[in-house]
Amino acid sequence: MWFGMRTLICLSFVALSVLGFHSTADSQAIGTKSDKWNNAALRGVRDSNLGAPMASRALAIVHTCMYDAWAAYDEKAVGTQLGGALRRPASERTEANKERAISYAAYRALADVLPADTESVYKPLMKELGYDPNDTSTDIETPTGIGNVACAAVLEYRHHDGANQLGIKAVTSG
Repeated sequence: MWFGMRTLICLSFVALSVLGFHSTADSQAIGTKSDKWNNAALRGVRDSNLGAPMASRALAIVHTCMYDAWAAYDEKAVGTQLGGALRRPASERTEANKERAISYAAYRALADVLPADTESVYKPLMKELGYDPNDTSTDIETPTGIGNVACAAVLEYRHHDGANQLGIKAVTSG
């Protein structure tokens, strides 16, 4: 029972994070686009057949990338990996910039942690939203670069956090 409760708590936290990471003053469009990315992530989890702990981790990584990209366009929020280093001036804190940065971060994260649906779900969603999934810009003067860089920092940390996501550690018993 504890395993199930822990998983439920983790998934609840992730859901609250993605639904609540923007203020009520933000437009409906951000919620709509973040909802689309959340649905894509959930589809990726279903299609991956990962166990609950790995699925929870994947969702947490995706939503952390999204949060870190969004944080660059907030007056006070700080990214989990780069702190306030990506913060953009008030004049750039537009809905369109937030949406674009969040979308690139979500796309990069999903392609990394739940890659099976990249061609069938994530790339088509990027195109539907009007973004180029092949744009790997790291120019932090642009929302695309913000999303890509914020996500890359989170992924770099998570690839080496001891969870063996990349499968490079030998599995031993005992």
